[in-house]
Amino acid sequence: MKLIPRRSAGTLIAAALGTFLVTVHLTQEPVAAQAAGANAPKMEDVFQNIKSLRGQSAELLNPTMVLFEAALGVGCGYCHDNDAAKRDLDTKPQKQVARRMIEMVNAVNKNTFGGAPRVTCFTCHMGRATPIGEPNVTGEELPPALGEDYYASLPPAAPVPAVNASQVLDKYVAALGGAGAVQKAPSLVAVGTVTQRRPGRDFPAQQIEISSKPGMELIVTRAGQADNLLAYGPAGLWAKAGNAAARDLRKAEGDAARLEDAFNLPAQLKQMLIEPKIERPEVINGRELYVVSGRTQYLPKVTAYFEQESGMLRRLVYHIDTSFGQYPTQIDYSDFRDVSGR
Repeated sequence: MKLIPRRSAGTLIAAALGTFLVTVHLTQEPVAAQAAGANAPKMEDVFQNIKSLRGQSAELLNPTMVLFEAALGVGCGYCHDNDAAKRDLDTKPQKQVARRMIEMVNAVNKNTFGGAPRVTCFTCHMGRATPIGEPNVTGEELPPALGEDYYASLPPAAPVPAVNASQVLDKYVAALGGAGAVQKAPSLVAVGTVTQRRPGRDFPAQQIEISSKPGMELIVTRAGQADNLLAYGPAGLWAKAGNAAARDLRKAEGDAARLEDAFNLPAQLKQMLIEPKIERPEVINGRELYVVSGRTQYLPKVTAYFEQESGMLRRLVYHIDTSFGQYPTQIDYSDFRDVSGR
């Protein structure tokens, strides 16, 4: 597995500390597009001033924007108005350039690859606002050229273990003391910093506060003079960016929020995974881990990595569909500690 760009890393007072990494993968027809149906709302039906992405499912807009950010190593304000309540306005020339680039990428994929999203923004930009168009003759370090025979030169993959996915997931809950212990702590508040990571440079660290209770979570990220809010619970799922109006989370965003909730994840991971299966083990940081893959109702792929001896979850990777391929997020867990007997 090759994960390159990074999205966030936080130092939090919690049972597990997560480091989030993301990159761009390719897929065929997005799950969200398959499930949307002909009558599902389009981007232009839900959002204002949609031009190059007209006809696409509204479910895909926000993850597509995140993919653009990571591919260029920028934030919302690079193309959009700095006022979060005026993102739809064409106040910056970069937005017009972005529309032309969308049309270019769509044309390349349509005319060269039969419509498959083989080329994305990341293909050329690789985390830079301005792509590198010159050969590297200055001696700067670049990723090695692996060559066509690289994968054939690797040792044979380990066999699929005899345990099944259900057994591995059950051992994970048992490693935390069982279902009763998982529900023992009535709530948790984690305070720390979060850094959005992109190829080439990191965004400045921001303060973050996470408040969790069984089945619900509120995340407050302090960005300058404004707070960004994200919450989910029995009453619904919503987010609010700065002074912009609150909005409902899209279905895939809701599944992603639940997977990123370290407090509630042990109680809901197994029930969220659809068609989980055991994969070949993988070695991470010198340890061979069990690998369980599956999907959720709205995320096309989820992969979880567990310690074979203790059963603890060490890594979680989920993919979200965008208009230009899949966008993965990776969470690494470490610094396990007891919190309120849990």
